[in-house]
Amino acid sequence: MISLREVPLSGDDWVDWTFKQFVFFLRKETLAIKRKKKLLDPDNPHRRVIRGLMQPQVGPGGHGIEITINSSKSIHCNRDKEAETLIHEVSHVVFYKTWERFIGQAESILIRRFTQEQKDFLKSFLPRSESKN
Repeated sequence: MISLREVPLSGDDWVDWTFKQFVFFLRKETLAIKRKKKLLDPDNPHRRVIRGLMQPQVGPGGHGIEITINSSKSIHCNRDKEAETLIHEVSHVVFYKTWERFIGQAESILIRRFTQEQKDFLKSFLPRSESKN
């Protein structure tokens, strides 16, 4: 396993700190990432299609976190767009109990300021296959 000292950096202290936090959580055994073809919002009575979903307190003992990324080509035309959604969903983990508006603002800043090497590193955490459930 690569050390946090060896992950790609941008040179911006805040961006690099955030990136290291992302990598720290993505490596935890209690965090699972899956891709699903048709991802619907479980909290919306109209069952709208969403880009991604972060569900805390899942798994044995309720200590796990599950991130689901919508793999539909109409939502994410390529893996770069899936990585942007991963940035959004991991922001919910790192900045827990933060309003959605602030998570969206952090997402847009991080997408702009992460280097391509950092984005490619995050893409390595995305599974290739889709989940049925």
